[in-house]
Amino acid sequence: MRRSRGNRVNEHGSGIEGEQVKDTATNYVTEDGRTIGGVIMEMKNITLRFGGVVAIKDASFDIHEGEIRAIIGPNGAGKSSMLNVINGFYHPQEGEVWFRGEKRPSMKPYEIAEQGMARTFQNIALFHGMTTVENVMTGRQLMMKKNFFWQMLRVGPALDEEVKHRRKCEEIIDFLEIQAIRKTPVGSLPYGLQKRVELARALAMEPKLLLLDEPMAGMNVEEKEDMSRFILDVNDQYGTTIALIEHDMSVVMDLADRVVVLDYGKMLADGTPDEVQRNQAVIDAYLGGEH
Repeated sequence: MRRSRGNRVNEHGSGIEGEQVKDTATNYVTEDGRTIGGVIMEMKNITLRFGGVVAIKDASFDIHEGEIRAIIGPNGAGKSSMLNVINGFYHPQEGEVWFRGEKRPSMKPYEIAEQGMARTFQNIALFHGMTTVENVMTGRQLMMKKNFFWQMLRVGPALDEEVKHRRKCEEIIDFLEIQAIRKTPVGSLPYGLQKRVELARALAMEPKLLLLDEPMAGMNVEEKEDMSRFILDVNDQYGTTIALIEHDMSVVMDLADRVVVLDYGKMLADGTPDEVQRNQAVIDAYLGGEH
């Protein structure tokens, strides 16, 4: 399952052994042939408070275009809070969020979605009475230009638009191998398949940055292997930049190009999976060392 992460080859063909690439302006190509671009998102000195509780303290990291970026940490480390800052649901009291080279002002989640960001949720947020294909179609809502009157009539331009969007949804359904349940109400599906439907809905938005909130939570070993494969395929075949949060370190080490580790809202480490696994502060956090 694991892709080669150790050596990175830049456009001039030079290898960088076990070294995190710092030049944000230069593209590089991984050993498995993936092109990693410049910085698409940057978090600068983010501090987030809820009353007197500090959820995130002075955290800084970036996400490069085309990479899989993992944010990990024990339960209560601030991972979900960070993801909610990235997608605009939370607004930090200190620090700046930069997206595609521009400082991002306070925006509502639907405005963030219009910028090309989509996400899944730790607790599945699907319409349980609707079928798989109907749920996936909701991911195309922002792309539908015809007004409500035309959509009610379902004739002419509105019908053409719906056919175009449905074709894209069917392509995603095929890609995630859920054709057999396309007409099944999602409320009757097992947990692992519901997670896959939620991923399909996010992909239907054609995001530039896909945020995955604990995509393996509650899954058995086989379901985790399937989800890992699909995450890699989304990154490989669609070229989608992915940021995922997870508390299980072993899950993300086979997926991520780079890893940020949080503990009690503070950054413990930032680097390649191999670097992070050797970091003593990370080992202490996961094995119960002193804070």
